[in-house]
Amino acid sequence: MVALYCYVKAEPSIIKEGSVVSISISQLFRRTAPLFMIGGLFLILLTIYPLVSYRFLVFSKNQRKIISPIADIAVAEAQGFINPLVSSKNIAIAKEENKVTVTEGLDLEQINNWFPSASLPSVRESKITHYTLSVPKLGIEDAITEIGGKEIKTKLIHYPGTALPGEYGNAVVFGHSVLPIFYNPKDYKTIFSTIPTLEKGDKIYINFDGIQFVYQVEKYFEVDPEEIEVLQQKFDEQVLSLITCVPPGTYQKRGIIKARLIKE
Repeated sequence: MVALYCYVKAEPSIIKEGSVVSISISQLFRRTAPLFMIGGLFLILLTIYPLVSYRFLVFSKNQRKIISPIADIAVAEAQGFINPLVSSKNIAIAKEENKVTVTEGLDLEQINNWFPSASLPSVRESKITHYTLSVPKLGIEDAITEIGGKEIKTKLIHYPGTALPGEYGNAVVFGHSVLPIFYNPKDYKTIFSTIPTLEKGDKIYINFDGIQFVYQVEKYFEVDPEEIEVLQQKFDEQVLSLITCVPPGTYQKRGIIKARLIKE
């Protein structure tokens, strides 16, 4: 009788505290692959859902409104209501030169890149260099706002040349945004992520030089980066504009909350 022998290669083993648990690589892959797949889909949904919900829930509710056309601005200029910061001539040139908006590659930590067509005016002389801004509905409390600052990493920026809080004109404040799932009202890199959810009647509080000013939200709208009309100064009104990049987490457009000074 002839004896036949064969050798069988042992399965790969995972050694755990002295005990040997035999699990083949293929078995391990089969067991863990669904978990990785589910985790990947979850991360994709976390990224896509805020954009989809923003488009259908926020944007559809606050349909984009057309900003004052050049003709209206020219009339207001003739009446002395608009600051030279934004003139009809500058707007016409900006629209002609920026028919295709190009923001890719721009450093959006610098506010002069938010509206590249607008020339950054000099900062008005003032003993007050900072004030605080609060939006109770969004959990924003006493956010530091620098007047005429240029970098937006660690604070909100009050755009130079625009009206100061309480003055006649348009006080313009810039703030960063990211995907809403990362929103933190205490982090200046995310602080304006949810301002598109503000509704008519919501309040914004500004403490300027010991005086509290209350602004009431009137509307939300969006513009392209070359539409610099949002910076215009009409001296027959007392309004506040909060501006951020939208959809949150992108830099395609600029979302604006327009609020009006009220007595409370």
